[in-house]
Amino acid sequence: MDSWLDELGLMSLSLFRRLIHAMKALNLSGEIIESCLIHYAKKYIPGISRTTRKPSSSSTSVPTENEKRELLETIISNLPKEKTLRSAPNATRLLFGLLRTAYILNASEACRLTLEKKIGSQLEQATLDDLLIPSYSYLNETLYDVDCVERILGYFLEGMEESSATGVEGEDENTSVRSAALMLVGKLIDGYLSEIASDANLKPEKFYDLAVALPDHARLFDDGLYRAVDVYLKAHPWISEADREKICGVLDCQKLTLEACTHAAQNERLPLRAVVQVLFFEQLQLRHAIAGTLLAADGGTAAEAERLSSQGGGEEEEEENETGMAVAVVARPQEGSSTWRAAVRENEVLRLDMDSMRTRVHELEKECTTMKKAIEKIDKMGTRGHAEKGGWRAKFGCKFKTQVCDSQEPTVVDTRKTRGHRRAQ
Repeated sequence: MDSWLDELGLMSLSLFRRLIHAMKALNLSGEIIESCLIHYAKKYIPGISRTTRKPSSSSTSVPTENEKRELLETIISNLPKEKTLRSAPNATRLLFGLLRTAYILNASEACRLTLEKKIGSQLEQATLDDLLIPSYSYLNETLYDVDCVERILGYFLEGMEESSATGVEGEDENTSVRSAALMLVGKLIDGYLSEIASDANLKPEKFYDLAVALPDHARLFDDGLYRAVDVYLKAHPWISEADREKICGVLDCQKLTLEACTHAAQNERLPLRAVVQVLFFEQLQLRHAIAGTLLAADGGTAAEAERLSSQGGGEEEEEENETGMAVAVVARPQEGSSTWRAAVRENEVLRLDMDSMRTRVHELEKECTTMKKAIEKIDKMGTRGHAEKGGWRAKFGCKFKTQVCDSQEPTVVDTRKTRGHRRAQ
């Protein structure tokens, strides 16, 4: 098979095109046709595979850019649209190489979209390195082509919807395969978001759209997404508070692990509302964990009591032993009930602390709003009185810019004048 594929490289493009049409007319498998196309492309278009940067044979003439573009469009247009058995990580990597080459050679838009749809049908086999496609256009401000990855993800989700709509009821195996593929893509996109989040030119809207493109069941945990959000907020400290809250809105605090919740509760880059939500769900997780532990302990105690009570009479020595064990069993439920009361009391204290924290947060928000309104009012008064002697600052005796202690400065100035006047007398 390999020797036969090597002989394909001796054909001209026109002869190779006729061979591919003949193979399609004979209804050969898509795996064979795809292998021929990829092998021919690797021979005449260097750079498709990262391991082969030079033409395989020095005796053959190097094709021009137009010939490479024509060859590339021929190969992409004849690729099987369905997923073949050859669709492995190596084949997916070669498809991404074709896509990069299509951007470099400025291939037609229809050619690029066809290749993006082909990649989208097997996106779960891609790696993070495959998705890092550089921006070859001057119109893109970002380092990587985020729009291309967003389109590929859209094609993948469309294929998932079509397969689930046309699936027969009762196909549990296909459903599990689709769910596994969706989770793999979710993990892949979270890693991609973490990689591009440090780009200073990445807009908040673009980050948000790519983060919410996946459905909720694509992520079992949101730790990877939280890592991407944290990197983005760290690399973009100048974004507004509204954009900051919008970015944090992609997180589902119920899907954060206890470790991620602990980190988020101490993260100063997160908005105050997000921190409160994280603290609330962290307390819920701790409460459920404590309740589950106590229920498991109570269940073990009850099972041991049933086992001891089911044992019938016997000899007098056994009765004495059973009496002693029964006393211990009676003492254990009492101990469990006291532990349960302590846990309930602790949960009540935690709930009261959360309520007081939530109330304090609302009070701080109100105080901030009031201070903003007061500052805006003072600025308006200063603008209106600017035509007077020095504006409102000069009117009230202020020598510096607006500070907290400005309101007390006139009194100090008057006192100094009064003292100087007395000394003069």
